[in-house]
Amino acid sequence: MNPLQQEHESIARQVDKIMTNRHRRFMFLMKRDRSDDAIAIGEEFQEWMHLGDENDDEELLYFRLDDLMTEYDERS
Repeated sequence: MNPLQQEHESIARQVDKIMTNRHRRFMFLMKRDRSDDAIAIGEEFQEWMHLGDENDDEELLYFRLDDLMTEYDERS
């Protein structure tokens, strides 16, 4: 596996971990009858929940700060 593939795998694992955490928080809030707070979390992460669905054409984009700085320096 090349470094770029490793980075993509790392990002995928981070997204999975974030979504697991948000799901637990959502369930916690619902059990505490804090539905407004739970809905706010659901609305914030709703787009992420459907990444990879069959009819989903959105991508999760990210950048590396070092690459962005290098690109800026080269163009300045």
